[in-house]
Amino acid sequence: MPGSKSRQSLITAVAIKRPLTPGFRLLLGFVTLLAIAAAVVAWHSEKQHRRAKHSVSNLTTQQGSQAQRLDTLQSDIALSKQLLRLQQQQLDTLLAQGPQVRQRWLISRIADAAAAAEQALIISHDPSQAQQALLAADRLLAVQSDVALLPLRRALQQDLSVLAGMPRVDTSGIYLRLQNLDRRFATLALPRETGQRVAASSVSQVTDADTLNSAHALWARGLEKFRALIVIRDYDEPLQPLLDATRLQLVRDQLSLLTSQAELALLRGDGVIYRAALESLSLRIQHQLSALPSSTLAPLLDELAALQAVQVQIPLPTLGIRAALDAQMQSAETRL
Repeated sequence: MPGSKSRQSLITAVAIKRPLTPGFRLLLGFVTLLAIAAAVVAWHSEKQHRRAKHSVSNLTTQQGSQAQRLDTLQSDIALSKQLLRLQQQQLDTLLAQGPQVRQRWLISRIADAAAAAEQALIISHDPSQAQQALLAADRLLAVQSDVALLPLRRALQQDLSVLAGMPRVDTSGIYLRLQNLDRRFATLALPRETGQRVAASSVSQVTDADTLNSAHALWARGLEKFRALIVIRDYDEPLQPLLDATRLQLVRDQLSLLTSQAELALLRGDGVIYRAALESLSLRIQHQLSALPSSTLAPLLDELAALQAVQVQIPLPTLGIRAALDAQMQSAETRL
């Protein structure tokens, strides 16, 4: 028995120590490769599964948002359909009331034109501008075939004839004349002495009046010759002007302010203030600049008198289109 055991172990040891065959090695390598490939495939499959699961969750979220968006769109479509039905109802109503709606629109356009004409008369005092506004309304009514608008057309024609006969004020020309006066005031200069010409004229008048008295005439002629021989110097310094530069500039500024007041009244169409400003201007010139030579003073006063005689405020007519519009609107409301 002991001998058999030792022999058996020797055989086992010999069997273990035997080298692997090439076929076995090839099989073992193939199995290893298969195991590695299986592991790689399993890892890749797991990764793809996770990706697919994440994509499914994203698609589920997007589907929920799309469902909400679809619900919103459906509600908007329902609201739009409701609005379309309301608009269709309004269109049907307007089509049923087509002539009345057009007439109201025309009346509103004519009322706007009449308001523009009234503003031109009241604010700008311009009949031509008011006439242009009413002409536009008349052209609009001329192409209408509705006989109910004939009273408006007749009222427009009457107002146009009244405006055509109104006098026109040359505002630009008068304003330029006032500007010219203002420039002339800025260059006014007083003489340094006064009374010399008057004294000479008075002496000549006295001489002419006393020609009948030969003795007095002879005495006057002798006195004149004596005065021509003798020169008397009254002042050692140059004569000062009647007004110094500061006071003369104050007078010029006062005249310029009055001229500006007249210009503003002209633009506003206020004839009372316009004439009052020009009258104050004329009186101030006569009182404070009376020392001016007559060749300078007389043209200024004549120009001021001519400007005062100009009519800058015209009587404004009452437009009859307003009453016709009120009557037309009342009749339209009665028919409705």
